[in-house]
Amino acid sequence: MAMVASRAGVSGQTVSRVVNDSPRVDPATRARVEKAMGELGYRP
Repeated sequence: MAMVASRAGVSGQTVSRVVNDSPRVDPATRARVEKAMGELGYRP
């Protein structure tokens, strides 16, 4: 999760919020995190 956060330029907590589908994440940030997850092959 830390690698995804670093790649997306966000905190680990933000990655956690995206993974848990929290409504507290800006759509643009969510897209950046999801892109980083895809590039790194991250699967929660």
